[in-house]
Amino acid sequence: MGDAVLPRTPLRFSALLLPLAISGALAGCDQKAAQAPATGAPIASLPLAQGAPPPAALAPAAAALPPAPPVKVARAAPHDRYRYINRAYAMSDAFVDSPPDYTVPYEGERPWIWRSDSGDYRMIEPTPDGQRVYYYEAGSDQPFLVRDPQYAYGYDRGELAVVYDRDGRPVDFDPDAAERAARYDARARALYYAAVHEQRQAAYAEAWRERRQEVAAQQQAWAAQQERDAEWRAWRDAHQQQEATRWDAERAQRAAYAAQVSAQVARNQAQAAQQAVQQQRQQDQRAQAERQAQAQAQQQAIARQQAENAARAQQQADAAHRAQAQAQQQAAARQQAEAAAKAQQQAQAEAAHRAQAQAQQQAAARQQAQNAAKAQQQAQAEAAHRAQAQAQQQAAARQQAENAAKAQQQAQAEAAHRAQAQAQQQAAARQQAQNAAKAQQQAQAEAAHRAQAQAQQQAAARQQAQAQQQAAARQQAQNAAKAQQQAQAEAAHRAQAQQQVARAEVARVQPAPKPPAAPAQKDAHPQPGREHKKPGDDTPH
Repeated sequence: MGDAVLPRTPLRFSALLLPLAISGALAGCDQKAAQAPATGAPIASLPLAQGAPPPAALAPAAAALPPAPPVKVARAAPHDRYRYINRAYAMSDAFVDSPPDYTVPYEGERPWIWRSDSGDYRMIEPTPDGQRVYYYEAGSDQPFLVRDPQYAYGYDRGELAVVYDRDGRPVDFDPDAAERAARYDARARALYYAAVHEQRQAAYAEAWRERRQEVAAQQQAWAAQQERDAEWRAWRDAHQQQEATRWDAERAQRAAYAAQVSAQVARNQAQAAQQAVQQQRQQDQRAQAERQAQAQAQQQAIARQQAENAARAQQQADAAHRAQAQAQQQAAARQQAEAAAKAQQQAQAEAAHRAQAQAQQQAAARQQAQNAAKAQQQAQAEAAHRAQAQAQQQAAARQQAENAAKAQQQAQAEAAHRAQAQAQQQAAARQQAQNAAKAQQQAQAEAAHRAQAQAQQQAAARQQAQAQQQAAARQQAQNAAKAQQQAQAEAAHRAQAQQQVARAEVARVQPAPKPPAAPAQKDAHPQPGREHKKPGDDTPH
């Protein structure tokens, strides 16, 4: 809970000044939240501070409190067990529904403190489990009762006398009751010292409104249990006069103060509600204006978006138009390139056709040469056959003729090799023409024209080379035929010379003719085995 800081004051006011303090409290309730509440006496309630309370910490739960020296256990007598809870009930009943008198800062929290005119204290601090309440008699820093959300612990001069459940029924001690009671006793002493010596601050009205019902609910739970518990009622009735003498004046003052504060709090709540309504109305108006501005901004944004979309659409249309025009230009360029490529391909096809025709002509020429060679081989074979009928000397002539034929075949093979080389050159030329065609496709019409001119030049060169090669082949064939004829003539000449030598040798080895004998009588019947020779018939048959 939050609190406004007030200066300490050591003065003690009598009960006669309490109405003046109450009037000051009511006047303070009319102040704005930004103004600090007025200073009050320690025994009087400080005016509640207005506005939102600053955040405050919660007090530690029992298990989180630091360990404390153990307390002695002195169980109260059965007839005396309700002394402590009834005294706490009477004190809370005297404070009725009055707000806290003040608060002090303690370990980050702000415990609420009520102080009676006679010096009795009640302190409440919030914990994670609920509220924890401490009750002190006047002049003692030790509590006579500490109440947490589950139990209440009654002390008799610092010793644990009784333990009550949450409704106020006495119960047996659990094993940890003495330890919790010791920790509560130590904390109660520290809180008492802070309540007396620390700087007092006003509690906040908003915090009191939030927790007021919780404080009243604890008192109502005890009241309900008191009506159910005959022993408690018996103790109350036996000590009613004593408690009334002690608390009646405090109860009357607190009741009047609580009524006035409640009325003022109600007025403040009404004003706050009216201000909240006005603020809500203003907020609604601002929200409406913001919504209108937002709607207008959205409409403007939509208009801008539509304009941007239209601009983008126009840009896209322009870009599409430019792309279409560019595509048409590219299509026209491609069509021109395709036409040029087709023309180039047609020229290449014609060149290839011409080259094919030329190759066919060359093949025909080679075939003719081969036929001539075959005819020549046949003639040579016939000549060789005729030469074989002659003498062994003519074998040399045939060998020479065969050598000549081999030379002619070699010449023909060389001619065929040259033709093959020429065909390879033509194939390389065709490959070059294809490569040139690819480059000419990129260069389009101009490259096609250059390729066509180059193809024509190559065709002319190939025709010229082929004509030269054919002429050389014919010349070689003629030279081979002449060489063969010359060899045959030489072979015939040598054969004739050999025949003459043979005749001369025959004539040399024959005996000399005998002188003619005397004429004898002719024998009409020649002897067998003897030939009749005519004179001069010496030529052998």
